[in-house]
Amino acid sequence: MPPATPNPARQISILADSAQQLAQRGELSEAEKIYRTILETAPYHVRALQFLAVRAFERGQLDESQRLVEQALRSDPKRPILYQNLGLIHNAKGNPELALAALNQALALRPEFFTALLHKAALLERLGQDEEALASYRLAWRCLPQPPETLAKDPSIPPKVCELITHAAEYLRARQAAELAARLLPLQDKHGEAALAAVRSAAAVFMGTAQPQYAHAMQRPAYLYLPGIEPRAFFDRADFPWLATLEQATAAIRAELDSVLQNQEGLKPYVQIDAVQDPREWRELNQSPQWSAFQLLKGGKPILPNAECCPATMQALQALPLVRIPGHAPEAFFSVLRPGTHIPPHYGLANYKLAVHLPLIVPADCAIRVGNETRGWTEGQCLIFDDSFQHEAWNKSDRLRAVLITEVWNPLLTEVEREGIAALVAGISTLNQGQKTSHGAY
Repeated sequence: MPPATPNPARQISILADSAQQLAQRGELSEAEKIYRTILETAPYHVRALQFLAVRAFERGQLDESQRLVEQALRSDPKRPILYQNLGLIHNAKGNPELALAALNQALALRPEFFTALLHKAALLERLGQDEEALASYRLAWRCLPQPPETLAKDPSIPPKVCELITHAAEYLRARQAAELAARLLPLQDKHGEAALAAVRSAAAVFMGTAQPQYAHAMQRPAYLYLPGIEPRAFFDRADFPWLATLEQATAAIRAELDSVLQNQEGLKPYVQIDAVQDPREWRELNQSPQWSAFQLLKGGKPILPNAECCPATMQALQALPLVRIPGHAPEAFFSVLRPGTHIPPHYGLANYKLAVHLPLIVPADCAIRVGNETRGWTEGQCLIFDDSFQHEAWNKSDRLRAVLITEVWNPLLTEVEREGIAALVAGISTLNQGQKTSHGAY
């Protein structure tokens, strides 16, 4: 029986797999020998060309590296990493325009290619094109496949890329700090530095350039911490002379809530975390009707048609000193907790605002803990607390519990601090469009 005819393609595949395994074990010289052997038979083998091009680049053999990459591109002109590598070669050879063109070709093929975005941003920064560099860094940050601290520990990520990620974080932090400082500058010029010291400290904590010094062990706001405010979990009703106006509207508001509960339209799960995020403590309530909300105001705007269905409630809300920050606040909604539901301990967003609860339906065995204090609700009597303290709530009854929730300024802030917080939050919202998620009230 004649011997089997050798299969060249099969032999090359076996050799390429062997070379790849050697490279993964760090035996780069041995892998290089095999890849060179492959090219003798298959001169356009893309994996071999790519590996050898990188090796030549690392040795400073830029012309040889470019020749190998361009040969690989003739075989596979739609592989983004080849254009990225070509861009790095052009950049190393002192041809920034050619480098930028190659990186743009890589991104045209794969817009979310985060390493190409980082290289492009760094190149634009060196060219003095700061706004274009900023846009590229921001896009790269949104495209990171994992949190930056996780990527930094990933052995498969090249050290140069880790350096770029670290630099991108520093660059973005510095630009954001400058933009937030610019937001506060007109108020600082008007009222003086001392009047806005706490707001500047809040900005520094948010940016990570300062560590928060919490005044209470159970206070950990998830978004913004304003230092220097006396930590109070619950606030006295006497601090809010407008409460009577809201409470007098309880019957009319309850009637509108009854209508909402009757038809259920517009009543949606309060916790809505998409599949990309880990819901952590919210796993049981994520997308669950056990805790539902009927939104009336969100991001400072009425939610239609919900708001139109509740004219008495909206009128009562408009008479309150609500936190008003365009695109951010106030929020207002009916919060409905079904029987047997427990909202786990968590922290709200900030201590510059307070949660206001107007209880509308409160069966027995319902309560809320804020910090170290637990209280029940009394229908028609508002409860006001700082939800930046750890808090939880439960309904152990066999009936649903419902309250109207909104938010007002913490009265311990000065008027200037309120203005400063509004400017700061508006600036943060501009910097982080669509990146915020909150579960701070109930």
